[in-house]
Amino acid sequence: MQNLIAITTKRQATFPKKLLEALGVKPGDRIRANIIDNKVILEPMGKGILDLVGTMPKLKLPKGKTVDDLIIEARDEYFAKTLR
Repeated sequence: MQNLIAITTKRQATFPKKLLEALGVKPGDRIRANIIDNKVILEPMGKGILDLVGTMPKLKLPKGKTVDDLIIEARDEYFAKTLR
C-alpha cells in the first residue's frame, strides 16, 4: 500500500484514512514513529495513560484506613516475607 502524505508549513502531516484504518488507529490514539535505515516505521500505540483516567472503579478503603495505612501495611508484609 503506497500513500502520499503532504507536510504543511507548520510541519504537520495528515495521514490518509485508509492508512490509519490499516494500522487500526482511531482519533485520540497515538502512533510511534521510528527511523530505521533511513525509513520511517509507524507503530500504533493506542491511547495514552491519561486517557484511562476515570475508567477504573474508585478504590474502596477499609473503614478507618487511609491509603498511607495500606501502603505501610503492604511494605511491612513484603519485608516480613522477604527477610524470613
